[in-house]
Amino acid sequence: PTTCNLTRKKSNEMCKNSQDIICSGAGTCQCGRCKCVNSGGSGLVYGKFCECDDRECIDDETEEICTGHGQCYCGNCYCEAGWHGDKCEFQCDITPWEIKKRCTSPDGKICSNRGTCVCGECTCHDVDPTGDWGDIHGDTCECDERNCKAVYDRYSDDFCSGKKNVNSSRLGFTCNCCSCKCGVSLGSPVLCLLPRAEAELQCRVPGGLLCSGRGRCDCGVCICQVTEAGKYYGPLCECQDWVCEVYDGKVCAGKEATVATGALGN
Repeated sequence: PTTCNLTRKKSNEMCKNSQDIICSGAGTCQCGRCKCVNSGGSGLVYGKFCECDDRECIDDETEEICTGHGQCYCGNCYCEAGWHGDKCEFQCDITPWEIKKRCTSPDGKICSNRGTCVCGECTCHDVDPTGDWGDIHGDTCECDERNCKAVYDRYSDDFCSGKKNVNSSRLGFTCNCCSCKCGVSLGSPVLCLLPRAEAELQCRVPGGLLCSGRGRCDCGVCICQVTEAGKYYGPLCECQDWVCEVYDGKVCAGKEATVATGALGN
């Protein structure tokens, strides 16, 4: 037998990986060197600390490495052009350039650095197990709501109620998180999850104009005009104050008034 000049403690220290596990739990330490366990001499477990296990690349159905459509390195499949998936099991019929283009977020990052791009679609790292919105969502994972404190509307039994906005900045990106979840965004870059027809429906006066003809519709929210006389306001820009004339220095002669119409009260 080969003589080892190392103590067992020193030998084991030399065999520990970055998590302080001897030979990654996949081999034995012999005089400061890992000997990886490979059943049948497969050679699929390797590395200085036996940290690589190419058995992770074997497809359960075909029993092939990377389903025969890629190369395995240290337990990860690197797929040939036109194939994707953890084990290259899915075919993708769009070009690598188009894949990158579809996954690029408004700030120029792939899936906003919060997800994985697979065949032109981002899978965000944080997904709601119910299948609804996760804390990270959006076509390119651009909305990050992990620091968002939503506003609860007890009248609508909903968060944000499609109108309120709570800003949350993370990694220098402002998302107006609650409004993203509700389909409204007033931040930068501008994001809108509502179809145009649905957004305009929320801004339209019944049987009338968008925002009463006194503002613009921004993703379902009216942004009212400001004039020299004053500013229009209200959910649909239906209100104004200057219609009430001033008499003797008092608005509406000191009588009650309906602000939206300026009609004098009794």
